[in-house]
Amino acid sequence: MVVKKKREGFGLEMKTFEGEDGNSYLVFRTGTGSFHVFMEVEAKEAARQCGATSGKNTRGMWSDVWRGGKV
Repeated sequence: MVVKKKREGFGLEMKTFEGEDGNSYLVFRTGTGSFHVFMEVEAKEAARQCGATSGKNTRGMWSDVWRGGKV
């Protein structure tokens, strides 16, 4: 059996922060030191904004978007 050494340095670091504005922020840091920030939004409203139809639960709405909603 051939055992390969585990790769290092390819993962993303993630942390969440509470802003002074009351919003939650999800921050990713890449292995090269770049930062990418995402703001938390209500999942059902985000699904509607991405083209899901109303009248379903959040999971169903996101399933519709994932399969073929607006990109």
